[in-house]
Amino acid sequence: MQLFIRTFGWLLLIGMFLVLPAALWYSFADFRPALHARAGTLVCATETPVSSDSVCRSFWLELTATSGFRAEAGLLIPSNPPTPLPAVILLGGKATGKHAIDYVLDRTDMIVLALDYPYNPRPSYTFRTFAADLPAIQRALFDMIPAAQLAVDYLTGRTDIDTNRIVVIGYSFGAPFVPIIMANDPRPAVAVMVYGGGGLVSLIRHNVRRYEGPAVSTAVGWISGLLLHPLEPLRWVDRIAPRPLLMLNGGDDEQVPRANSDALFAAAREPKKRILLPSRHVRPDNVALTRMILDTLRGELGRMGILPPHAAPRQRSEDTPVQMR
Repeated sequence: MQLFIRTFGWLLLIGMFLVLPAALWYSFADFRPALHARAGTLVCATETPVSSDSVCRSFWLELTATSGFRAEAGLLIPSNPPTPLPAVILLGGKATGKHAIDYVLDRTDMIVLALDYPYNPRPSYTFRTFAADLPAIQRALFDMIPAAQLAVDYLTGRTDIDTNRIVVIGYSFGAPFVPIIMANDPRPAVAVMVYGGGGLVSLIRHNVRRYEGPAVSTAVGWISGLLLHPLEPLRWVDRIAPRPLLMLNGGDDEQVPRANSDALFAAAREPKKRILLPSRHVRPDNVALTRMILDTLRGELGRMGILPPHAAPRQRSEDTPVQMR
């Protein structure tokens, strides 16, 4: 028995020495060159009409790259637009994906491209289901960066787009992708994170803890944080500058703790601005909150020169007003 314990101890120690350096390298490696190569360049864009009226036309969009990589999205185009138009690349909640275009309330003066997620999340997770889905989750999350690059390729190739007014907006599940997307591609002019934060380990642990015990939530948080550390918003948010960063957060958000949004805002460089809205976490079926968010965004993007100026409700804000380059 003592021999078994001693042998097991040595094997565990050797395993730690072998695994730990690889884990540390993986966590802090810069995968942007590989993700850029995976995206390649856009060679084909297929637009499938979905609906059309006097206000806008909607399409399902498939983007294909030279590398063979493909991305899907929803596309909204105003029916009678003034041109050239600003464009928004939208990364929505985990349950919306490309269907986020269905929740866009103002459709007359911008083109909206909502990226789809190649992984369909479960309503909730146990440790077992999370472990089973982990490879697919990791692959799908990493693929959002080349998908966004193809989206920018597509938009910059359109003749009705003002390429100096492309905005990347991520909300809820989509918000953490914004910093690395901006760091990976210099073409978007403005970054917007709606109800997002940094520190993926604590953020994931907090949300798993809402449904599971402390042991499971801690394990899932650390494993996820390790595997997703190459995408960690705190690593990339300072590389958005000198382009503006706008953050909108809920003062009573039950899914994104204030500490996580504080950490992300502190890590960002100027120009930056954060606005706290009197709400819990954003939900697509909460039309009143969606309207408040959109009114606030339109006001801020108008002040930056992205959209025509619109009156916006006065909210508590932090730091200096955002100015365009």
